[in-house]
Amino acid sequence: MSVRHKHRGKSGLQPTVLLVEPRTDDLERARALLGEAGFRVVPLTRFEAVAPIFEVIRPDVVVLAAHAPEYAAVAVVRRLRQMGAGAVPLFYLVDPDHPEAWRFCLEKGLGVDIVPRTVSGSELALRLHSVLRLREEVLRVKEAGDAAAASVLHDELTGVYNKPFLLAMIAQEARRSERYGGPFSVMACAPQGYRAFCKQHGQAMGERLLVYTAVVLGQTVRESDVVARVSDEEFALLLPAMEEEALPGLLTRIATRFELARFQVEGKALRTSLLLGAVSFPDMVGAPAQLLSGAIQEMRRSREVRRWDMGMSRLSV
Repeated sequence: MSVRHKHRGKSGLQPTVLLVEPRTDDLERARALLGEAGFRVVPLTRFEAVAPIFEVIRPDVVVLAAHAPEYAAVAVVRRLRQMGAGAVPLFYLVDPDHPEAWRFCLEKGLGVDIVPRTVSGSELALRLHSVLRLREEVLRVKEAGDAAAASVLHDELTGVYNKPFLLAMIAQEARRSERYGGPFSVMACAPQGYRAFCKQHGQAMGERLLVYTAVVLGQTVRESDVVARVSDEEFALLLPAMEEEALPGLLTRIATRFELARFQVEGKALRTSLLLGAVSFPDMVGAPAQLLSGAIQEMRRSREVRRWDMGMSRLSV
């Protein structure tokens, strides 16, 4: 298999996957796929055993099967995040023929990435490898310097990453995709009517809205995604292994979450919304700055569509 042994985990060893699947046949099937792709697999059938085993082996990745109606995997994810401080990538393994399970994980799965059970071994390996490489690059850059160096990576106001770091991560993901195959996407977003909001409520309140936007994005996207502030009111995200067909669902989920989480101004909840746009590789190719620019153009195009729709609505009254 072309992806075999392309990545090394801790201390140069094969990356370890903690695989949790109550169904024995499905467990063996997934175990074989991951083993053939060069992973060291630790299989489990009981969710209550995950935390103790996790503490002992400290895996590189955890893959948990999500089954209705209990969805025990979601409760385990909450516990693992506390134990691993968010440093270990997590994935749900979901049957694509069960839309209710897929929807539950999207809406209540704590932003964990989802892998369809029917995915091929090579594609599953690519998904896991891409997340591991991204995590290692982030940790490498963070460990390269002290707190002052770390501050260079982040936006001072919102705490998310800044534009130069995002562009570096896009470049790395593009190199990975070109070498090993697989897609990724770049998304841009901004609060709708931000400048008018600042004019009405003041710059300080506008900055609070930006921090609020960053928090909602961080709570909604996957752990493997990179969130950055790229201009005054614009944010962008790198979405590893995100194909174009999956973007509409993600954009809808982010927009809905942002609208449901009310922003408070002087004790009153304001209804806020996001402008969103995205491009995907290899559907769009180019330098990192070109991919980011393409996503921003798509976002701004959605702003013009909204203006046109509002204008037509006023004309029809």
